[in-house]
Amino acid sequence: MKRLLILFLLFMNLAFVFSQKTTLKEYANKEGVTAVTISKNMLSLFPKNSNISYGGINVAEFLDKLTGINVFASQKEDVASRLVDDATQFMDTSGYDKLMSMKTEKEENINFYIQTNEEYISELVLIVQGESKESAVMQFMGKFTMEDIEQMIANAGK
Repeated sequence: MKRLLILFLLFMNLAFVFSQKTTLKEYANKEGVTAVTISKNMLSLFPKNSNISYGGINVAEFLDKLTGINVFASQKEDVASRLVDDATQFMDTSGYDKLMSMKTEKEENINFYIQTNEEYISELVLIVQGESKESAVMQFMGKFTMEDIEQMIANAGK
């Protein structure tokens, strides 16, 4: 009986985790949201000397370490606000560590989150909320070191 209860609780926990994982992807089909997904195959087509920038991060410098990029952005005030709230809640409940927060000269609030395993950082997520109505969530997946993240943060918001 005890094993059955533990198995049930484990199953419910997994169901909760998987339902949380879909939260950001749900925004891909929402009205008022621009969603961009770039796969590893597409990333391999970019020249290393290109100047591809998302949120002030020159992605070309990290092409060999990236496995994918997801970007969700909205300029509709209500949708943009919900996007930031949902993304922040997702980060707080899904095992992400908040690395830092910053406010740029353009009056944007940027929160940096990472997800790690024993060997490397597997995800960097930027949640950007502008002074105006717009916001964006940028998710960089790959195998990063802390030095890579430091370099990304140093260039963000410029």
